[in-house]
Amino acid sequence: MTHTLAAFSRQVHDILLADPGPLGRERVRTLLEDVVKDQGFADEHLGDDQPQRRVLYQDPDLGFAILGHVFHEARRTQPHDHGSSWAIYGQVAGETTMDGWEIVEPATEGTPGKVRLHDSSTLTPGTARVYNEREIHSPRREGAAKLIRIEGNPNQAAPRLVWEPA
Repeated sequence: MTHTLAAFSRQVHDILLADPGPLGRERVRTLLEDVVKDQGFADEHLGDDQPQRRVLYQDPDLGFAILGHVFHEARRTQPHDHGSSWAIYGQVAGETTMDGWEIVEPATEGTPGKVRLHDSSTLTPGTARVYNEREIHSPRREGAAKLIRIEGNPNQAAPRLVWEPA
């Protein structure tokens, strides 16, 4: 089945309008897993010549964004959360290891907090994972990868906190 960005974004909108909480996000995750398996969608929106991060769609009513990510080499991201927002990562190509972290020392706006590795899971093509508000995680890739990420409200006012491994 070939997905279009217009239909996909409308489905995400309708799901989150009906249930903006964790259950709605889980429904969006399931939909995203179907979309990231669609090679036609990937070819149209995740070309090798695109920037590492590109906004594919920003919902004018609910604020969520659908982003396309194309990584050409290995990359490790510091532990982070999405503030008072959330994110859903969907793997199109390559692999991404998602490390989950637990708080050892709380962070404040001016001081990084300390975290300890809690778990790791690998996103392979066709899989997706939800990170709800304040869930600390860090993606890492050993090589090239492509992802579709949906972020709850990337323009939110609440600051994101900084975290460092303990």
